[in-house]
Amino acid sequence: KSFTLNVNVVDCMWGSWSACTVQCGNGTRTRHISQAATNGGKDCTGPSTEICIITSCTATNLSALGATAKQNGDIARRPATRAIDGSSTPVTGQSLYPGSTCAATIQSTNPWLQIDLKAAYLVSRVRAIIYGRSGLNVSVHVGNSVMNNGLNNHICGSPPYDYSARTKAIWRDVSCSPPVWGKYIVLQRIVTNHYLEVCEVAFNYELEIAILDNSTDVEGMSFEVDEGQGLLNPIDCGVSPDATNFNALLQWKHNVTNDIPASSSGPTPGVYQVYENDHQRLYVNSTAASSHGLYSCQYAETDGTITSKSFTLNVNVVDCMWGRWSACTVECGNGTRTRHISQAATNGGKDCTGPSTEICIIT
Repeated sequence: KSFTLNVNVVDCMWGSWSACTVQCGNGTRTRHISQAATNGGKDCTGPSTEICIITSCTATNLSALGATAKQNGDIARRPATRAIDGSSTPVTGQSLYPGSTCAATIQSTNPWLQIDLKAAYLVSRVRAIIYGRSGLNVSVHVGNSVMNNGLNNHICGSPPYDYSARTKAIWRDVSCSPPVWGKYIVLQRIVTNHYLEVCEVAFNYELEIAILDNSTDVEGMSFEVDEGQGLLNPIDCGVSPDATNFNALLQWKHNVTNDIPASSSGPTPGVYQVYENDHQRLYVNSTAASSHGLYSCQYAETDGTITSKSFTLNVNVVDCMWGRWSACTVECGNGTRTRHISQAATNGGKDCTGPSTEICIIT
């Protein structure tokens, strides 16, 4: 008769997941073993790294995003661009003077500030630092129309006004519920013969994302992934009958803001987009780590509706593999044997499961 006895068995325990490596879009997060298994306890199972996708994003320095701004008239040295320059800490109590970090309109009736984001976003909230009394009776418009300087677009609401903070420049928030697709954000103050002073504008937006593995159809995007090649077929963004005058939104981007180069030739190695057969097509003929991540495009339907397509791609997924078990540590009776990982999981592949050490008995 024989048996093994371990009276202080401790199972493996994982620590908490780290924060995602990105603030918007496709990234990764990791965790580490906080307690290793001892005395025959169970090893930890599951991955140490996994994909994380942040779908609620924040845009702050809008000029760095490529946005432009204009207003119904500039006060000297107070241009509209000061509302999108990323300077979100104005001096408390500042007002109309040349050294201010805020934009300011001329004295007028119903003054407005328009921001062109250069691409449509699914806007869920608009944040603005509005100086003092300028925050009274302000409406926030979001949409894709330029008619009437964008003032015909959907009104998300009005920022709250705090009379006790009338001499301060503070953040004021307006939620767009449900979120609104928009290329333009416009602030208008309903007032007679007065100013609109806006120090900074930021906004939150939502990503519509599907994680794709191997063969998947998402919103008409039918394709297959070859782990050694990339996408086997190109993905269409939208249709345009005129290659020289297609909608400006009809462009693929990588990881939200990175432009993808255009190519006029047929399939070649790399990542690029091509206008062919009335479609803007994305080719991913690469398995390099730089080709992984979030791909997205937007285009306007004939009725003006904005359509968005996006997906994340990992084309070189490798699962973990165990090596062979070692010989038993004894030639007779009760011992142990071990094994080690011969191939680590990469690019979201499955981690090895099961113990790295087990009991062996030589009878």
